[in-house]
Amino acid sequence: MSHRPTPPLCISSIGITIHDPKRRVEFAELKIGGHTRGLHGDSVAGMTLSATFDPVVEVIVDQFSLSVHCRHNIMGLISQKKLVDLSFTRDKLLHRSVNRDGKREFHETQGKMTIVVEIWQLRSTVDAIVRACPRFRLLVLGQTDVEKSALIQHAFKINDGHISKHMRGDIDINKQFFTTDNSKFVLHDGGGFESGDSNSVSIVKDFIVRRLEMPDLEDTLHAIWLCVPIPYIKECLVESGVQDFLRSRKQVLGRDIPIVVVLTQLDLYDSQHNATETGQILEDTKKTLRQSCVESLTAAVDSEIPHIVVSAEDTIEDTVQQLVDVTTTNVDRYVAAEAALIAMMAQQVDIGLKIKASIVIGKKRHWKCLAAGANFMGYTMWECLSAIHADIIVIWNFDDPHQDLLGLEFKQLLLRGLDNDNQLPDTTNASDFDFGLTVVSAIVDILTPHEFAPSLVSTTTGVVTPGWVHEIYQPTNITLSRIMTYIVDLTCIMQILFLLAPKWSISSPVIKLAMMAYDAASKSHVHAAIQSSVPSLVPDARFKGDRALNRIIELIEQHSIKASKAQDLRAKIIDVQRQLDDEWVWV
Repeated sequence: MSHRPTPPLCISSIGITIHDPKRRVEFAELKIGGHTRGLHGDSVAGMTLSATFDPVVEVIVDQFSLSVHCRHNIMGLISQKKLVDLSFTRDKLLHRSVNRDGKREFHETQGKMTIVVEIWQLRSTVDAIVRACPRFRLLVLGQTDVEKSALIQHAFKINDGHISKHMRGDIDINKQFFTTDNSKFVLHDGGGFESGDSNSVSIVKDFIVRRLEMPDLEDTLHAIWLCVPIPYIKECLVESGVQDFLRSRKQVLGRDIPIVVVLTQLDLYDSQHNATETGQILEDTKKTLRQSCVESLTAAVDSEIPHIVVSAEDTIEDTVQQLVDVTTTNVDRYVAAEAALIAMMAQQVDIGLKIKASIVIGKKRHWKCLAAGANFMGYTMWECLSAIHADIIVIWNFDDPHQDLLGLEFKQLLLRGLDNDNQLPDTTNASDFDFGLTVVSAIVDILTPHEFAPSLVSTTTGVVTPGWVHEIYQPTNITLSRIMTYIVDLTCIMQILFLLAPKWSISSPVIKLAMMAYDAASKSHVHAAIQSSVPSLVPDARFKGDRALNRIIELIEQHSIKASKAQDLRAKIIDVQRQLDDEWVWV
């Protein structure tokens, strides 16, 4: 019989409360395996002492202790020191702790003292990445009339008024632009380079060098967008200051940094050439610019520079997608994989990068070895699914003002139906199945006026958490099926919300619409495909590779909305915001 690995014990905080007005707590000492850690955290009038650990304290020994140093007033005259020693075991904390939203709290009272030990279980994989690099840091260069604000708004879904206000007035490259519209993004505006203006070039170079020398990934510069208007006929593409900056970038900076030249005002260029057909516009423009602009730019700066021809118009959204894709690729190559992942989270124009980031993060930990269960042994199913859930939600980075996507109701709805054995057989032909079109058809059908009839039910009616989520993880077929299904279901629903998100912030009605569309489009086929696959996914020494992980990725790819089709799919969704009234509730 194989030994089941014990779960790691990570202490995230300790709280001490004294219930005796004559006693005061001064400090405490946490003693683990011969090492002592002092607790000198927040104290309130000597009655409480609390300390939070970041990073968490990992306990690998079977037993540890906590020494609490107090002072006891005797008859209000004499102050006497008192030491209280408490002993704990790993098993005691794990088995007597109470699960609360992915955390466990252990409570123990001795005399007139209560100890609360908070145990953080199964940290989100994304959490460590976000702590190291909370935001994608972008420097934008270019004159005020080259559509910088429109590009930022389009790529990162930031209120245009907020950006315009930031970029108005005197340029200060050191000023950081943060916004609640997108918590994963920070912007610097370096202005443009006038002809012969060496001072502006020097300011930008000094800023870049200073940022690149900062030791922490969150402070360094991750990418630069150099916005240049497409020239009129016979005009010079770039000013001499821009050429000087591009030529000297490697010598001055000492290493490569992702710089993308963004050729803007494509629409104005098209109107000058009297183009009429959108598809022909793009192809003819790219060919012309490749000959007249890009080749001259390469010759001017004596090197290849990544470049994108961009229109901020909604009708040519794929050009902005290309800009974001080139940027994240180069950030991954020249800066760090973590910064590239944060860039994928920050951007809100390329659904393909969201799916890619979800898979990359999943493969790092929580999607791996599901059939063997090495990562989940000792944890409850609720803790396992909560960690997976948190990773995926953070990656998509939606405007979710009420945190509905992390709420209990959404998780309960996802859990409902995981064990339904009456699934349709999986008859989906991967070669001709279009998940995006199927979903949009379902949305339109749901919201067709004569069929639109949302259920007006209490938010708690019929929504319960199944009992098995509180059970300890067991490596069985049903467990594997549940986790795989949860991952694919949630990823599919995130894609549908991506289609809906540009029109509305995330809310309970919008989430419910996405879930109804998924139910109608392909949920039963996904569940049937997983249930039929599970028996063949159990670990087998004869086969190499992680077959459960590969099957998850395969199903996600079969049920993916292509980035190039997202804008057209959104256009097919009728303007139905007035139909999503507040009567929509969880059922």
